[in-house]
Order: sequence, then structure tokens, then C-alpha cells
Amino acid sequence: MKKFFILVVFSLVTLFSYSQVSEKQGITKAIQEGNAKALGGYFTKTVDLTVKDVEDVYSKEQAEVILTRFFDENKTKTYTVKHEGKSKLDDYYYIGDLVTSTGTYRLTFFLKKDGEVFRVKQLRIENGE
Repeated sequence: MKKFFILVVFSLVTLFSYSQVSEKQGITKAIQEGNAKALGGYFTKTVDLTVKDVEDVYSKEQAEVILTRFFDENKTKTYTVKHEGKSKLDDYYYIGDLVTSTGTYRLTFFLKKDGEVFRVKQLRIENGE
């Protein structure tokens, strides 16, 4: 019985970790492609969005429009995650370099557990070094 319990706990932890990794990969791919629509599919209903010097909380749809404009004006070349971790609030965060046709930006996104999946609750695109 003890072995069964350990197996169930291990399976749940593995499944939980896989879900978060799967969303991270999809989000990273959408960023690398400059695809705001695909990226928006991972957003919570409202998103804390920062693009350069403008920041606010937007609906999922508004955030997609803002990101579409950003990606149209700044063609994505690469996005590489440089650092990742887990916050005290149990959110996962990813920090990376977004290289575009107009320069390099620091892009950070935070994932929050929403039911059985993780959703982007915050995304920041800030001027790079």
C-alpha cells in the first residue's frame, strides 16, 4: 500500500511538472515566431502586460492586439530563456532575451496554475542592456 501511494504521488508530481514544461514550450515557440494570437491562447482572462514603457492590466484580447502591434514593428529573430524559477507565490517565471529587428529586449513571463493547466498571468517586454 505504501508503494502504491508513493507511485501515485510521484505520478502526480511528474504530470504537474510536464504540464508546466509543455506550456513553457508552446509559449516560447509563439514568442520566437512573433505570433501574438498563439501567445494569447496561453493568457489568463486578464494579463498584467508591460511593453517597453507602457504597463497595465489588459483583457486577453487587448493584450493580443498590443503584442501584434509590437511584433509587427519589431520582427522577432530569436528568443532564448536565460533564467527560470519558482516564486514564493508558486508561480513559475521565465526570463530571456528577445532579439528583434530593432534591438534586444528582456522578456519575462509568469505562469499561474489555472485548473489543470498553466496560464500567462504577467508578461513584460522591457528594453535590453
